[in-house]
Amino acid sequence: MGITLTIILVVLLILIIYILFRSFVIVHSGEVKLLERFGNFVQTLQPGLHLVIPIIYGVRETVSLRQTPLQIPPFQVITKENATVEIDVSLKYHVTDVEKYVYKNENSERSVVLDCQSNLRGIIGNKELNEVLNGTETINTDLFNSIKDITNGYGVAVDRINIGQLKANSEVQAAMDKLLTANRNKEAMITSAEGDKESMKLKAEGEASQVEIAARAEANRIAKIAQANADRIKLVNGAVKESGLNAEMMQYIGLQTFGQLANGVNNTVVVPSNMTELGNIPAAKKLWDTEK
Repeated sequence: MGITLTIILVVLLILIIYILFRSFVIVHSGEVKLLERFGNFVQTLQPGLHLVIPIIYGVRETVSLRQTPLQIPPFQVITKENATVEIDVSLKYHVTDVEKYVYKNENSERSVVLDCQSNLRGIIGNKELNEVLNGTETINTDLFNSIKDITNGYGVAVDRINIGQLKANSEVQAAMDKLLTANRNKEAMITSAEGDKESMKLKAEGEASQVEIAARAEANRIAKIAQANADRIKLVNGAVKESGLNAEMMQYIGLQTFGQLANGVNNTVVVPSNMTELGNIPAAKKLWDTEK
C-alpha cells in the first residue's frame, strides 16, 4: 500500500511539473504565437512571457513578422510576338494579419507565388521582346502595383519585387546575337567613316593653311622687294638731284654704259631697228656727227 501511494504521488508530482512547464509560454521579438481553445483561434500572443492553462488552451504555431525573402523558381512567359522568355523573380514580404495568413489560406506563401506568376504573364504578354529585355524596372513597378492589393487578402504585404535574369530561347537568342553583331559592325563602319571624314577635313585644312602661309610669305617677299626697289630708285633720284647733272649729261652717261654693255663677250644687246632714231637724242647726235 505504501509503495502504491508513493508511485501515485510521484506521478502526480510529474504531472504537476509538466502542467506548470506547459503553462508558461515565451514569445520572442519579431514573432507572435497563435493561441487556441479547443481548436478555435482565440488571440495572438505578443513577445513576452505568457501564462496559459494547459489542456484547455494550446499554442498552435509561431509566425514570424520579420521581412522574409522569397525566391520564385524560373518559369517561362510569352511576349506579344510569341517569343518565349525564361524569367525568375524574387520578392520580400512580411505578415500583416496573422489570422488571415494562417486560417484564411491553406498556403499563403504559395498563393503569393502563383499570383506573381499569373500577373507577370499578363504584363509581359502585352509587351514586345525589346520592351521586356530593356524595361525590367517598368515591369517591376507594374507587377508590384498589380499584386499589392491581392496579397492583403492573404495577410501579407509585399515590400519589394525584383525581376532577375531574363533569358530568351535559343532561336531568339541567336537572332538577337546576329542583330547585335550587325549593329556593332554598322556602328564601327560609321565610326570609321566619320574618322576618315574628319582626317580628310583636317588634312585639307592643314594644306589650306600651308598655302595661305606660303602666299602670305610670298606677298611679304614681293612687297619687301618692291619697297627695296622703290627705296633704291628714290636714293638714285636723290643722288642725281644732289649731283647737279643735267639731262644731256645723263644721256651721255647712258650711252657710255650702253657701249660698255655691248663690248661684253657674253652679252646680247637688242637695239631699235631704226638706228637713226638715236639721232633724236642730243648727246647721241653730237657723237654721230663727230664720227662722220
